[in-house]
Amino acid sequence: MNDAQKIIDFIHYTEKLKTELRLASKSDKCRESVADHTWRLSLMLILVVPKLGIKVDHLKILKMAIIHDVVEIEAKDIPRLESIVSSRLSNDIKLKEKAAINNIKKMLGDSGQEIFDLWNEFDEYKTNEAKALRFLDKLEGQLQFLTEDVTTFTKYNKEAIQKIIDETKELSKVDPFLTELDNLTLQERKERIKL
Repeated sequence: MNDAQKIIDFIHYTEKLKTELRLASKSDKCRESVADHTWRLSLMLILVVPKLGIKVDHLKILKMAIIHDVVEIEAKDIPRLESIVSSRLSNDIKLKEKAAINNIKKMLGDSGQEIFDLWNEFDEYKTNEAKALRFLDKLEGQLQFLTEDVTTFTKYNKEAIQKIIDETKELSKVDPFLTELDNLTLQERKERIKL
């Protein structure tokens, strides 16, 4: 199979991100898809990256954002509120995601190397791009919950919700502007979720 056909097949494959639903709902009360999340996260990056004090490659972080959840086509989206209370579930997710990114690389051949490398860089969380993106990924998810009916959270204990907020605060420390974003939205997130 030639590269052009592999790319077309992969684009068809990624359409599934439009139907893979996340826990949060949108303002129209329909559940958010992985593609919805990725789009808004990418928009956040366009606005936030120029404000960062740390050195970040704008194109690289944008590419990383676009592909960071591509593994959820196979591994599915598991809400952090669920994986945080189960280390077994968290380990299962990691294994499924690793298998998925390997399948994607195999599917695309040489064309998949960049996606494979970017996903692994995000997963390993060592570069400025991965660190800034990890924070914004978590923040975008929490901001989406602000449009949500608070009853969505009643099945989760407050300790798990607080742990996610604390994780996000810790992630923000990579850059003062990210800390500012976290602080600006923290009270609203706590009030909305009733912490």
